[in-house]
Amino acid sequence: PAARALKMAAQLALLPPLLLLLASARPPLAAAQEAEGAAAAPHRRFEYKYSFKGPHLVQADGTVPFWVHTGNAIPSADQIRITTSLKSQKGSVWTKNKSVFEHWEVEVTFRVTGRGRIGADGLAVWFTEEQGLEGPVFGAADKWNGVGIFFDSFDNDGKKNNPGVIVVGNNGKLLYDHQNDGSTQALASCLRDFRNKPYPVRVRIAYYRKTLTVSVNNGFTPDKDDYELCAKVEGMELPSQGYFGVSAATGGLADDHDVLSFLTFQLTEPGKQAPTPDAEIPEKEKEKYQEEFAHFQEELDKKKEEFLKEHPDVQGQPGKSPEPSGTGLGFSRLDVFETASERELRQIFEGQTRIHLEVKQLHRQLAAILEEQRRAVSVLAEDAARRGAAPPAPQGQV
Repeated sequence: PAARALKMAAQLALLPPLLLLLASARPPLAAAQEAEGAAAAPHRRFEYKYSFKGPHLVQADGTVPFWVHTGNAIPSADQIRITTSLKSQKGSVWTKNKSVFEHWEVEVTFRVTGRGRIGADGLAVWFTEEQGLEGPVFGAADKWNGVGIFFDSFDNDGKKNNPGVIVVGNNGKLLYDHQNDGSTQALASCLRDFRNKPYPVRVRIAYYRKTLTVSVNNGFTPDKDDYELCAKVEGMELPSQGYFGVSAATGGLADDHDVLSFLTFQLTEPGKQAPTPDAEIPEKEKEKYQEEFAHFQEELDKKKEEFLKEHPDVQGQPGKSPEPSGTGLGFSRLDVFETASERELRQIFEGQTRIHLEVKQLHRQLAAILEEQRRAVSVLAEDAARRGAAPPAPQGQV
C-alpha cells in the first residue's frame, strides 16, 4: 500500500505541469475561432447622455445631468445613494430621454453594504419602455415592458438561493412574484454574493442581436476587467427604444445601495456604418457647465484661503502642508502613511487577490483542456461511425 501511495503521489505531482503545457498549446482551431470572434466584435460608442460617473457628479441645484432621481435617492459628488440603510426605503434614478439605438451595453459599478449578515431587499438595473419611477419591485414600478436585472439580497422563499442575480423579462402584463424571489419568472439567474465586498461590484449587461448577456465582477479583486459570465438569454425581444434606470429598496432589514457609475455604449454590427458623433453641446448647456465649473473653482479657492487663515502654523512647514508639493489634492503628507494594522489588512487582501487570480487562471486552463478533449472525442466518434465501427471506449476512468 505504501508503494502504491508513493506511485500515485508521483503521478499527481506531474499533473500540474502537464495541464499547464496542454493549456499553453493552443490548437489552430481554437486560435481561428478566437480570431473570428474578435473580428465579429461590434463597434462600441460611449453615450454620455445615458451615463453618469463621479467626481463632481451633481450640479449646484442637486440634479444629475441627463438623469432624474426619485424617492429616497440622494445624489452626491461621487455617487448616487439609491437607498440608505434605513427600513422601508425606496429610490431610483432614470435617464431623462429614451435611447434611440437597437443594440447597447451598460457597465454599472455599485456597492451594497450593511452591518448585518443578511441584507434586504436589493438593487435592480432596468431597461424599460417607460420610466418606472416608483413601485413595489425593488423600488420601481411593476408590469414593466422590458427587462430587469435584479440583485436580490433577501431570501423570501427560504430556498437559500440568495444573494443572487435574476433576469426577468416582462411584456407589461406580468406581476412580479415576490414570494418566490421571481424564480417562477426568471429567464436566467446565478448565485453571486455582492454584499460587503472589499472593492466595488461591477456588472456588464449587453443586448446584441437579440441576446442578453450579464457578466459580473464580484468585487473581490481590484481588477476592473475580472468579469465572469452570470446569465445569457437568447432570442429576447426588447423595446426598440427605452429608458435605463437603477432602483433599490429596503424592508425590515436594510443596506446602503450606492451606484458609483453607469456607463452606456451603443453597439453597431460589423460591416454597418458606425454612428456619427453627435453635434456639439448647445451653447446654453455649455454656458451652464462653464458657470458651474467657475463657481466650483471659486469655492475651492475660498476654502483654501480660509483654512490657511485658521491654521497659519501649518503653512510652509514640511510634513504639515495642507497640500503635498502644491498639487492641490487637499490632504496632508501624513495621510499617505499607513498604520501597522492597515498594512496587515492590505497584505491580507493582496494575498487573497493573488490566490483568487491563480485559481481562476487554473479554472480557465482546465476548461480549455476539457473543451479540446470533447472535440477530440467527437472527431474520433465521427471517424469511427464513418468506418462502421463502434466509438472507442474512454480509457483510464475509475
